[in-house]
Amino acid sequence: MLEERARIARELHDSVSQTLYAITLVALQARGVLEQNNGQEVRQVIDDVLRLANAGQSELRALLTDLRSDFLTSAGLAASLLNLTQAVRTRSGLDVRLSFADEPDVPPTTKDALLLITREALQNIVKHAGADRVDIVFEATGGDVELLIIDDGRGFDPAVAQPGHFGLQSMRERAAAIGGTLDVVSAHGTGTRVRVQVPREVQRSVCAPFRVASNG
Repeated sequence: MLEERARIARELHDSVSQTLYAITLVALQARGVLEQNNGQEVRQVIDDVLRLANAGQSELRALLTDLRSDFLTSAGLAASLLNLTQAVRTRSGLDVRLSFADEPDVPPTTKDALLLITREALQNIVKHAGADRVDIVFEATGGDVELLIIDDGRGFDPAVAQPGHFGLQSMRERAAAIGGTLDVVSAHGTGTRVRVQVPREVQRSVCAPFRVASNG
């Protein structure tokens, strides 16, 4: 619950709060233009206010959807990822393509973490990447569970801290909590590749304390 509260606070600050602040600035500009009696410029400023207000409503609806949705369904990780990608595709128009083999035989805590990592990555892409397409590939072969999230956006330098952006930190923490690793490969103009790898034996041992012993 504390993690979700912190995430929601960050989302509100990064999206809705900044949008409302922008609306305030544009409204002040509109008042100044009205005093100058410039009809054409007034119409342009009002259009800007309406555009920002609509954007704020969309951002708030997206947050409310996240709050109300239990993404991990009883149908498993594959169905949950499908629901998530469909929601992002509908909301943002982003071309999200999902490649998923068989449902992995991993604990629910691992499925939860992988799903939340994917959600965080998609949110970052929609907000910052300017991408047209995202490929999500999930495989559970051999001794590893692997998740790849690849976008064709503008890219960035992972070595440079992004003030106010906590997405990558949160994703790394979620991966570490299930005994996995998260690597990011990106550069300006080349898109971004996120790779999560969880050795099966490691994640089983990490999740072991959550098992309930039988009295039988």
